Amino acid sequence: MSRRVLHGAGYWTWRIAAAVAQRLPSAVLYPLAILLGELAYLTWGAKRRIAKGNFSIVLGLPATDPLVARTARRSFRNFAKYLIEIMRFPKLSPEDFERLVTIDGWEHLQRARENGRGVIFVSIHFGNFELGGARVAAEIPLNVVADDLNNQRLMDLLIGHRAHKGISIHSPTGAARKVLQALRRNEMVGLMMDLGPRALAFENVAARFFGIPTRFPTVAADLARVSGAPIVVAAVVRLSDNTFRGIALPPIFVDRREGQAQAVTEAIAEHLEGFVRKWPDQWYIFRPMWAPETPSPRP
Repeated sequence: MSRRVLHGAGYWTWRIAAAVAQRLPSAVLYPLAILLGELAYLTWGAKRRIAKGNFSIVLGLPATDPLVARTARRSFRNFAKYLIEIMRFPKLSPEDFERLVTIDGWEHLQRARENGRGVIFVSIHFGNFELGGARVAAEIPLNVVADDLNNQRLMDLLIGHRAHKGISIHSPTGAARKVLQALRRNEMVGLMMDLGPRALAFENVAARFFGIPTRFPTVAADLARVSGAPIVVAAVVRLSDNTFRGIALPPIFVDRREGQAQAVTEAIAEHLEGFVRKWPDQWYIFRPMWAPETPSPRP
């Protein structure tokens, strides 16, 4: 089957599933999401093994431990909930986002923005970062650097949905100029740090994460040094009623001196570890986070 046919099938499958999700009540959708997540956990062996390997390190237990399996299973379920929520995303209003997401730490975002040089918003694939981003974007324009999907037609659809919510999505290729312009407009730039092996495609450093070094991109630290924008580490936590609590930590200010990427990235990793340690099953990590050491391309 040709790539064009596969991409077309993927596009229309998403469109049809989203149309159904937008019409069903939450009382039906969330049990369905749990079922789909459970099926994915049981049938997607490669991703299940990767998730269990990652959570083994997070929990400090062997990958065969029952608690590791339960955590990985809940992560699959939560990810299925996230996907259904993204399908419903286009129909949500600003009032919906305000009802669904409360923010702890607005004062930290405001303090960071008072600098007048924008804010670098750093997070991981956790909870529902999309709904949290839309909640923040209602007050502060948000620019997100995100990997492209292979399915360009589906990617364009998702980008369009986010643009209507005040979120601009930028491909990593050629993003530097756009994000610097956004920071000069005192907007926010969102970056995801849990790239696993993908971090090796960028300038990176080794930072300890749950006691074991792994590679993190230095883009947040480098961008902060060049632009003068402070870094705010944040996450959006799912609550028991499927509403969310966004947590923004105090800003990290970086001066213009070179040679700070290691220390700043280590501080970011430490803050992110705190979120995962407290709510491990809300982390969607289906690629190896702790890859074998490879020399950094950083000179």
